[in-house]
Amino acid sequence: MHCPHCASNEVQKNGVRLRREGCAKQEYRCKECGKYFSTPYDGADKSLRVLEDIEPGQVLDLKFDKTVRIHGATDVHFGANEHDDEKFQEFIDEVADDPDARWFLNGDNIELIPPNYKISQRGQTMEPDEQHIKFIERIEPIADKLLFIRGGNHDMIRSVNILGFDVSKIMADMMGIPYFRLPGYSMVRVGDKTWYLVSGHGKSGAKNGDTELDKMAAVYSDGDIFFLGHNHQLYAKPLDSLRIDSKKEKIHRRWYCRGGSFLSYADYARYSFYPMIRTGWVTLEVSEEKIKAWTN
Repeated sequence: MHCPHCASNEVQKNGVRLRREGCAKQEYRCKECGKYFSTPYDGADKSLRVLEDIEPGQVLDLKFDKTVRIHGATDVHFGANEHDDEKFQEFIDEVADDPDARWFLNGDNIELIPPNYKISQRGQTMEPDEQHIKFIERIEPIADKLLFIRGGNHDMIRSVNILGFDVSKIMADMMGIPYFRLPGYSMVRVGDKTWYLVSGHGKSGAKNGDTELDKMAAVYSDGDIFFLGHNHQLYAKPLDSLRIDSKKEKIHRRWYCRGGSFLSYADYARYSFYPMIRTGWVTLEVSEEKIKAWTN
């Protein structure tokens, strides 16, 4: 949840209030600017204020008072036959139970196989519109910790190419969450320290997942964390280099992350003899002193 006045993510729930006209509102207070705002609560109108897209060249500013654990949910494929709902519930519980947890959606959030598409609709358990609605309901318990949404080739690219309608953007608008249309920077400020997270959905299916991360790091050279999904590989590994600090060499650590997925061994992967990869996600623990990353 982001403040509609200053766009800060430092907001806290302030209780539910019943209005004179009979509708209930969830009250929020922004710790950054001190202003209050409210959103519909269990009413007929579920829409929240639409925030601007994070367009190319813009940087999403995220500010935290203390160490934060950011969980990347990429390639959830909600609605697919092989969607690992047990693992996804584990993800939801982890975020919900940790007061210092935040998370983001990194594309291929739903399966979205439209009618008359080049592949059969047999690969999904429900129709695309139901996937969209049910998925929003599924993540409602942790929606207030969601930092941003991005689309992938399954949801954003398919819906745009076929209909000129970005289903991922609509999801972000409905939830009042910033929308990353393309890869880009997020500035993660913890206390007085600023780190740079570079994220994107990914495009390459190459066996060596680092190749695409190398390309990303060459373009976004100020990054401290480089995060991609798409190929369902799951790893987080440090890359150390030497920098000069006060006329001395100092080790500078960056992180390469492929965010995994919540899709078990799908028929198309089995047909093509793709390697079997376990489901899971990457967690980024960001503090003033350092960054730690691990897989779940």
